[in-house]
Amino acid sequence: MNVPQKKQSQMNIEIKPDMKVLLELEQTSGTDGIDTQISLGSYVEETMPDGCFLIKMPIHKGYHYPLPRHKTILMYLFAQSRMYSLTVLFVERVKRDNLMYAKIRQLSDIRSNQRRDCFRLQCSLPISAERPTADGDEKPPPFQGKMLNLSDGGLAFVTNEAVIIGEVLTVAFNIGTDEVLEAKVRAVEKLEVKEYRYKASVKFVHKCKLQKDRIYKHIVEQQLEILRKIGTENELL
Repeated sequence: MNVPQKKQSQMNIEIKPDMKVLLELEQTSGTDGIDTQISLGSYVEETMPDGCFLIKMPIHKGYHYPLPRHKTILMYLFAQSRMYSLTVLFVERVKRDNLMYAKIRQLSDIRSNQRRDCFRLQCSLPISAERPTADGDEKPPPFQGKMLNLSDGGLAFVTNEAVIIGEVLTVAFNIGTDEVLEAKVRAVEKLEVKEYRYKASVKFVHKCKLQKDRIYKHIVEQQLEILRKIGTENELL
């Protein structure tokens, strides 16, 4: 009996020169103490005989970003109009012809399925949330907040409303289209800041594939726009 073969995890995707990449890192703001995700765009310069590859050293606010050593980094690749992910490690800086590069070692296979589960867009969109009400009860007013990051599976936001892990909220935001989704609170953190008192992470209770695709498309378009802006900045340096 023939046993069906598993699909190759790398989907025939190889890291090649000029391929666009994004590094996703966690960053703590010095002003408000909130942990956020920062996305750094770059491109592959060269693949190396030892299995590593070089990328142009990412620029953030006009300076080379200090990539962490001895800490895994989630990297996204853009190929064939799709997005893929892998885990990498920053090895060292390499200077060539007065340009700075980062030597990167690949730690995991390249995956296509992770793009739907892990890819987050750092953002600061306004968000509105409501709690469900029982029949006959007066509907409470929605409370407001600010989105910190967005994926097609959930989001993180800050608010002055105390929320509880496990409760289901109806969240609404605009990404060029008005989106309304049910979301379950997965984590809550109390903040010692003036503007907002709580940070919450929620997971969407998806019921509409088209809506999930709209959110994913928005994330990809925004990240490609980030890459275009970074490319323009690099040309001016």
